[in-house]
Amino acid sequence: MIGNIRRSLLYVPGDSAKMLQKAAALSSDLLLLNLEDGVASAKKDEARGNVVLALNTIDFGVREIVVRVNSLSTEGGLKDLAAVVPMRPDGICLPKIEKAAEIQAADAAILKLEIGHSLPEGGIRLHAMIESAAGLLRSSEIAAASPRMASLVFGSADFASDMRCLPGEDRAELLLALQLIAASARSAGIDAIDAPCFNLKDADLLRREAVQARRIGFDGKSALHPDQLAIINDAFDFTAEEIAWAERMIAELDDAEIKGKALTTVDGKLIDNPHRKAAERILSRIRR
Repeated sequence: MIGNIRRSLLYVPGDSAKMLQKAAALSSDLLLLNLEDGVASAKKDEARGNVVLALNTIDFGVREIVVRVNSLSTEGGLKDLAAVVPMRPDGICLPKIEKAAEIQAADAAILKLEIGHSLPEGGIRLHAMIESAAGLLRSSEIAAASPRMASLVFGSADFASDMRCLPGEDRAELLLALQLIAASARSAGIDAIDAPCFNLKDADLLRREAVQARRIGFDGKSALHPDQLAIINDAFDFTAEEIAWAERMIAELDDAEIKGKALTTVDGKLIDNPHRKAAERILSRIRR
């Protein structure tokens, strides 16, 4: 079942039946059942079978279930798609996307499978991973390539390798990529999900990365371990102060509108329609 928010995305290895079962009780908004990187070549078939069985038998509750398939330019990727689409996951995650045509080809392939299995057409969403310089520079085209598009997911490890850069703890070397991905997602009306923090034992670093991503405009962040979920969810939740601010903005602007004014001041600061939109977004998320 598709959830309403994507604060956290947890990678779940498809070659671990135990982890697939355990994932059903975790606090991730989105579970990414992984068949691609992280699954050894010798275990690809086993992982595919595990994920199909999990989709068919496990009650994952109110969270979004997405399968990351291998590249559709490979035989393995096409096998992944043919196996998992009939199980009706909420979405398919496409790795290493570099152009809009790849999204459109995936859309067509999924549609063919939906029709062949008498499934609702267009029901399965797409999540595109941006993991290279070419993908980044075409990220706005990728984000808008199909009505199925749900999010752009940043893959920082492959991106850094492609760029030959060495990101520090402040991720200054990745800021341009983060900003472009967030802007591309916003322009297409979809979500942006940050890359995981690879230091599994540094909770402070994880929190700094999550707060940084949220300030840039990301909707959520990927996790590699269940222990990272609480910090990520907290970082992308609205605080009591933010909720109170939103309620006050709406009240003040409503009062100004009654008086025939399009704007007003709060604590000496001018507020108008952009503040209303920001406040409404916060309150809408809280209601969901």
